[in-house]
Amino acid sequence: MKSFNLIDKEWIPCLFLNGESRNLSLRETLADGANIRELYSPSPLITASIQRLLQAVLWRVFRIEGLTDWKALWRAGAFDATLLDLYLDQWHERFDLLHPERPFYQMSRLNLAKRTPLKRIGWEFAAGNNGTLFDHSSDDDRPVIDPADAARWVTATQCFAASAGRGELGQLHTKDSPWSRGAVIFLLGDNLFQTLSLNLLGLIREDFGQTDDDIPVWEKREDWEPAYDLTPAGILEYLTWQSRAIRLLPDENGDLRECYLAQGRSLREDFKREPAYAYEKDVKLGLRTWQFNEGRVWWRDSHTLLNLAADAPFLLPKSLHHLGGMVRENIVDRKHLYQLQVLGQSLEAGQPIIRFWRNERLPISPDYLNEKSLLDKLREAIKLSEAYADVLMESSYNLARCLIEFTSGRQPDKKDVRDMVKHWQPDSIYWSQLEAPFKKLLISLPTDRSDPDEYDEYEYGRQAMPEWASTLSRATRSAFLNAAKSLDGSSRGLKALAIAERSFNAKMNKLSAGINQQSQ
Repeated sequence: MKSFNLIDKEWIPCLFLNGESRNLSLRETLADGANIRELYSPSPLITASIQRLLQAVLWRVFRIEGLTDWKALWRAGAFDATLLDLYLDQWHERFDLLHPERPFYQMSRLNLAKRTPLKRIGWEFAAGNNGTLFDHSSDDDRPVIDPADAARWVTATQCFAASAGRGELGQLHTKDSPWSRGAVIFLLGDNLFQTLSLNLLGLIREDFGQTDDDIPVWEKREDWEPAYDLTPAGILEYLTWQSRAIRLLPDENGDLRECYLAQGRSLREDFKREPAYAYEKDVKLGLRTWQFNEGRVWWRDSHTLLNLAADAPFLLPKSLHHLGGMVRENIVDRKHLYQLQVLGQSLEAGQPIIRFWRNERLPISPDYLNEKSLLDKLREAIKLSEAYADVLMESSYNLARCLIEFTSGRQPDKKDVRDMVKHWQPDSIYWSQLEAPFKKLLISLPTDRSDPDEYDEYEYGRQAMPEWASTLSRATRSAFLNAAKSLDGSSRGLKALAIAERSFNAKMNKLSAGINQQSQ
């Protein structure tokens, strides 16, 4: 029987500080974290799920019971290799992906009537209920899958598999995995050690205690049973949650082509304690998971995702709260620039079909977590971008309405106007121009400040905000003129453009005047 032990075999994709990229074993990844820039896979789902696994191992090995333990870990600058080896050697057998009795992250007793192509659990392929987003091969095609790929796919499946109707175990319907329909928020440091350590801060929380019953799945004495509406015993059980019953099925040559796949353990519907999620506080609906919106650039919510006030509209990951505290205590450098990484998938409503993936990043100064006036200025900058977007869309609708009216000689139908504007895509063109300038603004605002006033407070953005306003104005005009270029040049088209352009310029001048008045 072949073996593929995740502790020793190279399967984790790593990008080193020197620019080199290669796969490492679990042991090597943790031991050499100070020399690794980051985990990196073309699939953000794999990147995020491996980080979740590594955090579970670290939480178990170093037993961080509070911020004092975390500070000692951070100051060490690397994970203690001796402690890591002691733990990994003790549980070495349980990390074997192909173990005959306790295969890693699988259900060894699983025995189904139907065999599933192993490629199905890799989202790069189309099989079964998976969408045809990446590949158009059929279920009949069952290629050999490399064990390293299988290890990555099994790990990601337990985190991101989505509900997909009736499953293979009796009447059990498949349910969402912990990260199926939300945006995962991580902090990125200068190297993998810092990144993993910063996100361990998010696990220091009162609602996830450490009890004797709370152990990772590989330490459990007996195989688990599929079940619904469960509450994790603690953070370790949750980090290694088995949302799917999987069993890899090596063929007579030991090659991996097929597996058994069914529903595993599902969480309670009202479970809202994911350490890496942001939850919107809704008065009527309670906590709602923040997720990617295809029609909205995610950085427009950045001021909300950095707001740690008690009355803030979002419940944010504890890692952000604790990072703010570490800055105030001078444990973490206040002047250092970190990154906010947001990963995840967007699925069709009620379907397991992936609409898109995202792996987004923003550079952030820790000052945003502690300086209210700085965060207020960031909020002002985002609201200004939305004000210009409103002018653009109003003017685009006006242009479409005039064009239809003059060319058809009738009162335009609202749907026709909307369809024409949708064809022009002025909003997409506008927002696509702003990501790089916004990141520049985000970096420059904390240092673009006045001397402290009598209340020891600063005024931010004296140079950066006018530059931002100019950028927004240029982007708005560019997007509007792009729509105007699509006109046919007829007299009626030119008449429609003249009227719409006159209104557009008036709105732009009014907005600019308001900005100038506020800055005086």
